[in-house]
Amino acid sequence: MPALLCMLANLALGGFFLASAGFKLVSPTLFIEQIGAFGLIWPSLIPPVAWGLIALELCAGLAVIANRRWGLWLVIGLLALFIPVLGYGVAIGLDISCGCLGRADLGSLPEAIVRDLLLLTLAGALLRTSRPVSPILKE
Repeated sequence: MPALLCMLANLALGGFFLASAGFKLVSPTLFIEQIGAFGLIWPSLIPPVAWGLIALELCAGLAVIANRRWGLWLVIGLLALFIPVLGYGVAIGLDISCGCLGRADLGSLPEAIVRDLLLLTLAGALLRTSRPVSPILKE
């Protein structure tokens, strides 16, 4: 993948995760309610889980923009968590927005799954074209 295309893809992917975290920071109560609607987490644990996800999304977005390989792994891990949870929401007939973009997210859960699958594909392509940092061997 050409360097300019990689840089733009990193900006797009990292920017999405930064925007996602930013929208949640604007309205954390909404995000906490959306997580609670899935019924997968004990109510007392929902606020710390919500804040943890926001922090992870911020870290992932910044790391991907900074072209850090571990940031791509973090994005892949988050998406590997989000996609099955969204699928569960579809399976139980939950009719809410996914919470990915706070109040700005007007899409349905199936639309969010498609979006996350596309983001996962982009992260995988970036990971495949990135090179791991190898330690410098001293002689």
